[in-house]
Amino acid sequence: MTLFVLASCQRVTTEPSAITKITSTTSFGMCVGYCKTTLEITETEAVLIREAYGRGAGADLPLQRLTTPLSAQEWQDIAAAATAAAAAFDTLPERIGCPDCADGGAESLTLLGPGRDKSVTFDFGASIAGVQPLLEQVRALRLRLTPSEDR
Repeated sequence: MTLFVLASCQRVTTEPSAITKITSTTSFGMCVGYCKTTLEITETEAVLIREAYGRGAGADLPLQRLTTPLSAQEWQDIAAAATAAAAAFDTLPERIGCPDCADGGAESLTLLGPGRDKSVTFDFGASIAGVQPLLEQVRALRLRLTPSEDR
């Protein structure tokens, strides 16, 4: 009796998880006014939430929520930068430097997607090798949404 065993071979690829949301936060503990911003970027829109924080918390400022739709191209550009930065981003520690020491401000970046939820906090405005092109796009979008009187 002869036994034939047939095996199927499947090509298995491991691609990085798609980025579905990028969140960036800035905060300044010693400022007065809108001292904390959270920018949430998804495929269809960017939402900037501004709030009183730190010394500004007692200023009775209402929470501000500013939104802008994103074109398909704009999202593709941001998502491509996030995907390109993902490998470098994944090697970073959760905290770099001394965020908000001496009121230098803190900034954080979070990349979300299926099987992905990583955040890194660092000094406001810092350059981060391998992640800089994404940071520049996120910072430009934050500036675009920030009311001109607060720039």
